[in-house]
Amino acid sequence: MEPNTSSVSQLKKRKRGLDIKNLEKVLNTEPDDYELAPSTLSLPEARQIFNLRKVQDVLWAGIEELPIPQYLSDTIDRILAVTSETFQTNEAFSRTIIDQILISAIYEENHTQASHQRDQSQPEDPAILDLKHETQIQRQVTYKGETRMLSGYADYTVWYDSQTRSNLATNLIIIEAKKICSTDTCMGQLTAYMGAVHAYRKDEQKQNSVVYGAASDGLSFRFCRIDNEGNWSDSLLMEWEKGHKSTIYSIFRSLIRIAALSSPTTSLIKNIQQREEVLASFGSPERISRFDYALSALKVLEEDDETEIISLRERSS
Repeated sequence: MEPNTSSVSQLKKRKRGLDIKNLEKVLNTEPDDYELAPSTLSLPEARQIFNLRKVQDVLWAGIEELPIPQYLSDTIDRILAVTSETFQTNEAFSRTIIDQILISAIYEENHTQASHQRDQSQPEDPAILDLKHETQIQRQVTYKGETRMLSGYADYTVWYDSQTRSNLATNLIIIEAKKICSTDTCMGQLTAYMGAVHAYRKDEQKQNSVVYGAASDGLSFRFCRIDNEGNWSDSLLMEWEKGHKSTIYSIFRSLIRIAALSSPTTSLIKNIQQREEVLASFGSPERISRFDYALSALKVLEEDDETEIISLRERSS
């Protein structure tokens, strides 16, 4: 039996197809669990993701202590005096203290640099450093057998002269803040950020892949480092109000000094005596040989103009 004309016409109008733009959108849609928040990682998980080996190397155990500027000590005392104990338990209070210490350490090192430039005609002038807040760090990683995008915002990072250059710091310093009595709870998060930067430098075949970090609740501090070989080590927990003020401040000054002397504008100081003279003018710790910047020539990470995002996706083959 032949179908009538209206039925044939109706069948011919039934066409199926796919909108290319919609298909592309579907194919590019990431699953809800694709992003991996660094804050959800434990310290062992973060080290495992980036194949970091824990080594028993207590950092800065014998550092030469620098005097704390009186204005810094007075400012922190005033903050503690005017902030009720109830509000000293939140992260905002912790950041208030960390802000003061970092600003002072960077300012004093920059000021020392300016004095150094006036007093000596050295070609290896350290860079002026800048402090940034909430810097996004991303990298594609393998977590529990699945490809995930590690993505988060580091509370503090120290950069070279970021207002006039498009380069990222070779020795990027990362600091994570937490509420009181929670310093060690962010070690996994901090290590994940450090591991991402370290891995990216390895991808770029940087000869200096060392990354430094610090976790703090404003009153207690723990510092850590990833060296060129992927060895992870940390310091003892130090407390500002329990006799460690000068040590904490001196370590921050030391880290900033290492970054400044490893800057894109600073050539490697190969002469040992000259290097010691330059470091001495910066109030250097006595263990000069431990400074990673003196190990080899340094290269520079490139950053897109006017962005604070470190693109850390794996390279395509």
